[in-house]
Amino acid sequence: MTLLYLRYILAYMNVSFGFSQLKEHIQATNEAAGQAIIGLKGAPVSLAFIFTSAEFVHPLVLKTANYLLGETPILGCNSSGIITNKGIFKYGIAVLLLGLSQQTFFNTAAVTDINKNTSLLSGKELGSELLYGFKEVRRSLAIIFSDKLITEGANLINGLQENLGRSFPLIGASSADNFASQKTFQYFNNELLTDSCCGILFGGKFNFGFGIKHGWKPLGKMRCATKSSSNVIKEIDDEPAVKLYQDYFAKDTMELAKELRRISIFYPIGIYLEGEKEYLLRNVISIKDDGSLVTQGDVPQDSKIRLMISTEDSRLAAAIGACVEAKRNLGEQKIKFVMVFDSAARFSLLGRQHERELDVIKDAFGENTPLIGIYTNGEQAPLKSIQHLGQTYFHNQSISILAIGEQ
Repeated sequence: MTLLYLRYILAYMNVSFGFSQLKEHIQATNEAAGQAIIGLKGAPVSLAFIFTSAEFVHPLVLKTANYLLGETPILGCNSSGIITNKGIFKYGIAVLLLGLSQQTFFNTAAVTDINKNTSLLSGKELGSELLYGFKEVRRSLAIIFSDKLITEGANLINGLQENLGRSFPLIGASSADNFASQKTFQYFNNELLTDSCCGILFGGKFNFGFGIKHGWKPLGKMRCATKSSSNVIKEIDDEPAVKLYQDYFAKDTMELAKELRRISIFYPIGIYLEGEKEYLLRNVISIKDDGSLVTQGDVPQDSKIRLMISTEDSRLAAAIGACVEAKRNLGEQKIKFVMVFDSAARFSLLGRQHERELDVIKDAFGENTPLIGIYTNGEQAPLKSIQHLGQTYFHNQSISILAIGEQ
């Protein structure tokens, strides 16, 4: 299923934000959306982003927002936590409303039944639908929100970029559910979707900068994923993949399985990519009976891999680095708002120090710059952002910063 919205916008750019922690779905949506509408001071609304905690995954939220906002396109997803100027919240609903420049063009679309139809074909379909009407319009940026349970996230990206272009800037996030292996949800207009991906393609005059970092460094010697398929590493250096962790931690498979979440978060696998400055991280989510490691994201066969390690300081330095890159790409442009996609695993690692990461972002962009973000179960972005070029990858344990400038 695919739905489309195609709009030319006649207002100059406006940004407004609303947030609620009321318990009842309709009341909370009314409060959050109402705050955002009031903040626009009568200016027309072009687009809405809605992010919620798991408690607000309910059809009434979107139906209420759709009623309040009319035919305004809505995009978003559920999350393990919501990031705002005022703090980080594990419970609530956030609404960001945009009124875009008359020179800005955009198209939204969604695809469902991704695991049934295959990720690659779904990505191609989504890319094709997003491109509808862009023949004479310069394309700028795509933002996507996808289900965390899509088994081949890299193929979804590959399919999208077959139509959008291999170096076209694509930024996104996978919905998160506090590490529960259950459904996650994507929001598209008045529909609550799962096993889906929704997105938006911007074109015309649309200024942005982005940066992505993780702060992990390689540990131990380089190894090779000598046998792997999609997100399953079967052998490393011609031995059962689990031996990598057995040797390092001196634990058997049963012991590793009991501590897997903690071990994987602290010691993910890093994939070395020729020509890239940083390793691509992969969390291990389970161990199979044959010793294979199931990872959150693909690991191509014959990849050069290493165990990775980080510190609190290196992770905070990564957040600073991502902000610096985003600001550098915008140059002297006035920043209208900032969107943050931050790994839920990083949130878990930082613990009570997660507010320090938020302070780092606010220090970089200014206390009063509108800020909205989510904790994700995977991030999509290029590893480098020089002139917005670079192939987009599926990331774990990274922080992605998207800064939108004045139109």
